Amino acid sequence: LGGMAAVAAQASSQRGAALAAPSLGSRSRQASRLRAGGLAAFCWSLAAAAPVGTGSQPLGGFGGVSGVADVPWDAPGMPMRQAGGGGGMAAAGSPGQSFGLQAQQQQQEQQLGPLVIGGIEFSREDDIENMEKLSELFGRVFYTSVLYPGDASVDAAWQSLSADIWALAEHAVQVPALALSVAMCLYNYFWWEGPHSLEPRMDSGWKAAQLMHIALGHAGCRDRSLPPMEYYIRQCHLRWRYLFMLAGEVGRHLVLNRRDIAAGAKAMAQQRTFFEEFKGLPNSGLLHGMVPHEVNFNGDYYPASVARQGPVWKNKEDLPIALFLEANYPTIKAELEAMVGGEEAVFRSLDEQTRNAETQFGPRGDDWLTAYMFRKGEAIEAVCARAPRTCALLRTRPEIANCKAGGSGAGFLRMSPGGRLKPHFGNAPRLSVHLGLIVPDGEIRMQVGYETVRWEEGKTVIFDDTFIHQVVHNGEKPRYVMNLWMCHPCDPDDGKAPGEVPPAYCEGPPGAMHQLGLQPLPPRQQQVPS
Repeated sequence: LGGMAAVAAQASSQRGAALAAPSLGSRSRQASRLRAGGLAAFCWSLAAAAPVGTGSQPLGGFGGVSGVADVPWDAPGMPMRQAGGGGGMAAAGSPGQSFGLQAQQQQQEQQLGPLVIGGIEFSREDDIENMEKLSELFGRVFYTSVLYPGDASVDAAWQSLSADIWALAEHAVQVPALALSVAMCLYNYFWWEGPHSLEPRMDSGWKAAQLMHIALGHAGCRDRSLPPMEYYIRQCHLRWRYLFMLAGEVGRHLVLNRRDIAAGAKAMAQQRTFFEEFKGLPNSGLLHGMVPHEVNFNGDYYPASVARQGPVWKNKEDLPIALFLEANYPTIKAELEAMVGGEEAVFRSLDEQTRNAETQFGPRGDDWLTAYMFRKGEAIEAVCARAPRTCALLRTRPEIANCKAGGSGAGFLRMSPGGRLKPHFGNAPRLSVHLGLIVPDGEIRMQVGYETVRWEEGKTVIFDDTFIHQVVHNGEKPRYVMNLWMCHPCDPDDGKAPGEVPPAYCEGPPGAMHQLGLQPLPPRQQQVPS
């Protein structure tokens, strides 16, 4: 699903993954795109004017969310300084915090002795290591429950973990080294109200955001003097972006779905406070500095292209493979229809053979099914045998056949009626293209960053899935698209034909990944218990 889990395993050993982007682009162009935001944009404007207050009680009428205070969790941007302003001493994790103070705090934590929970020893300092341990624990039980539904012992284990996560969440408030791991587990496994509910859990999302904010302070990510290399080694860019996604999506859901404007405005007011602080950091990498939903990961590599194209690309001529797919739409759709042929079991079988194990992506296990023909440039023969002409077409395209990047691939996607895909980030660097194949009537849409798209049969949608994106399907029949996760066209080496060079829209200052001489970490694939 991109983001934190994909880099954590290698980050703790290599300590050197990194991503950030300079700010490029036109504010007027950004503003014109935001006018279509409707109620969400209205709520953002309310948030800009909403009083944050000085109390410490939970927000009234927040739809069951507990522990949401009228004052931001840590009053970001308001560091506690010594009288007279001398010395620049700040509260732990606040923007003015010095390296010396952070080191002293870490030393004090180490003197407290081992941190043992449930028989597992956790670090009081390395929260990325802790995330790996907790994710492994929850992942094993979760994937086992997916593989063996109805197993009483597995169900009991998951119910036990589900109860434990809330005790851990409260403990993590007091032990900041646990905040990152618990926040990601809440996001990965407890985003939905239940296994078949279409309602996100507001308490999970908000608690995850609260803990992510604590994790930012624990890692020193709010320190304006933090050197760029250290900023990325500590995964500060991921922590900030996840904070905006978690807090922002809670606010959006309150406004757009629950129609609770007052509570949504208060939630977004807190998000705005964090965003204002983030804009002041030298490594924010924001495109325009206007809204949190402009954060993305491709900008860490190719900021000029991201600034020019935005979340959804408008000019298909900038990406020849999009026009190629539209030209071959009849062939591709015919093979999909022959593959499905009224037999759902066929597509489900191909999904089991080609899909990576995912965390709780949708509220139901079959909301999102895949039949991939290519992964990292290699054909998957089980699917190609059922769609030979489509695979032959894709073999002629270097964007797919020559693309060896982790997280790249191509194939059919099926979205179930009533389905949802939760907000998430895609793996960077890459670009996504959808060709609408079977698109039924109804409210079927995808939110990408600050833009909304809908599919049409025979038409392509080019979008940057490293922006926050999510899908809603309120139609009555399944939706099918051809999906490409292709090498980014600005990559000078991967996914290119011999002698091919990046297009002109890639020209501009390099991203932080290249500025710092860093290499992208391969996405971490979850292991399904055998």
